[in-house]
Amino acid sequence: MRQSVHFPLLIISFAMVTVFVIIGFRKSPQIPNPSNKEITQFKNGSGYTWTRLTKSAAFDKSYNFQLIANDSLLWAFHPKGNYYTKDGRDWIKSDLGNSILNLAFMDYTVYKDAVYGLGQFEGNNEHYTINSTITRSRDFKHWDTIAKTSQLPRRFFYHPVVFRDKIWIFGGSDAADHNMDDAWTSTDAIHWQKVVEHLPFGPGAGQQFVVFNDKLYRLDNDVWVSEDGLQWRKLTDHITPNASLFGFNAVVFDGKIWLLGCNRNGQFASKVYHSNDGINWQEQNAPWTPRGGVAAAVFKNKIYMTGGKYGGLRNGETEFVYSNDVWVMEKE
Repeated sequence: MRQSVHFPLLIISFAMVTVFVIIGFRKSPQIPNPSNKEITQFKNGSGYTWTRLTKSAAFDKSYNFQLIANDSLLWAFHPKGNYYTKDGRDWIKSDLGNSILNLAFMDYTVYKDAVYGLGQFEGNNEHYTINSTITRSRDFKHWDTIAKTSQLPRRFFYHPVVFRDKIWIFGGSDAADHNMDDAWTSTDAIHWQKVVEHLPFGPGAGQQFVVFNDKLYRLDNDVWVSEDGLQWRKLTDHITPNASLFGFNAVVFDGKIWLLGCNRNGQFASKVYHSNDGINWQEQNAPWTPRGGVAAAVFKNKIYMTGGKYGGLRNGETEFVYSNDVWVMEKE
């Protein structure tokens, strides 16, 4: 999981979604650790194990950046540069820079064996400049500007997804209070076509999309599914009936959709959710501290997770905790 903060109302942007919540800050975030000893490995009781690979990675503590798996390397596309690793422990800074500028508002996307930067964003959601420049890297060593100006819709807080050999954009925002409900596709990241005028789930920003069992799933507090990206069917009104979720990162692993870094009812938590059908969801504890806006990816048949942000208002002061520890979850 990107910002103007006012209290007691806190404006937070996670995973490119701006939401309004009132949260309390706990000095010591609670994790499932009754012994109060530092946890480096944790079995959640349902066949999966979390292991902390490093307490502090080479990149700065931050949130709302991306992990991208590429061949034998895992990349952290970070606001202060891009880093790569073979094992999640040792990270090396690359000469490849940050081409889209503010990662809190825009994503990179992997398409046809290359990584694309869709647009460039400077500033925050109150004062910003945005352009439609498209950059591409095939070798993860340098960027090529393939279009200084493109037909990319000028918006932010959306997550592009590759589905049926096209890049898709759903919704997003063109201002702090103006969300979209359309859909666009492209086969080259330069030329874009609007394919849906009004999506059935309505205007939205920060929604997560994953391809699972050859279908496209839209994940918010509710879940929708589509076989073609055009016609959608709602699967459930609530991922969990006991909490309103947002700010998570979604990945597909071990035949399931996984949600990491969920904010529950306006409070950060160390909960993870997974489902094998998008309808029925199971909740699991995780050993890392509560956080939202995490970076996550599947690499070498494991889930890697890092980054994130925790905090809020404490004693009348704004206080946040950022992370750069790296955790991996694997099947036992």
